[in-house]
Amino acid sequence: MSGSPQGLLAKAAILTTCALLTACGGAQLESASRAAARTPIQLSASEREHLRLGMRVYLESVEGITDALADNKMLLVAKAAKKSGMGMVDEPEIAIAMKLPPEFVAISLDTHQKFDAMAQEAAEGGTKVGALRHIGEILANCTACHATYRLSPQ
Repeated sequence: MSGSPQGLLAKAAILTTCALLTACGGAQLESASRAAARTPIQLSASEREHLRLGMRVYLESVEGITDALADNKMLLVAKAAKKSGMGMVDEPEIAIAMKLPPEFVAISLDTHQKFDAMAQEAAEGGTKVGALRHIGEILANCTACHATYRLSPQ
C-alpha cells in the first residue's frame, strides 16, 4: 500500500503536516539565541496583525489543497491555491511592504506567484504529484522566511 497513490498521498499529507508544525510552531520552541539571530521586522500592532492574517490565509490554502488532493478534486486544489495568489496582495499590504526588507518582500511575492502557478496547473489538469511539488516549494519559502525574520513591535 505504501507504493499506491493513496499511500503516497498519506505520506505526503503527514510530511506536509510536520513541515507546517515545524514552520509555524518552531518560533515558540526556539531558544533565545536563535530568536536573536533572526532579523527583527519592526511594525505597528495592526501591521503585524495584517501580515499574520496573510500567513493564516496561506495555511488555510494549504489545508484546502490537502483536503482537495485527498478527494482527488483538482479544481478545488486550484480554487484553494488561488486564494493565496497575487490577487491576495492589497493596498495595505503594499504600504506595509515599503517598511519590509527587500528579501522579505521577494519571498512573499514568490510565494504568491507559486500559489498562482499551482492554481493554474491544477485548473489545467495537473496531477497530485505536481501539486505536492508546488506545496513543497511553497513550504520551503515559509520555512526560509520564518528562519530568517521575526516580527517585533516598533
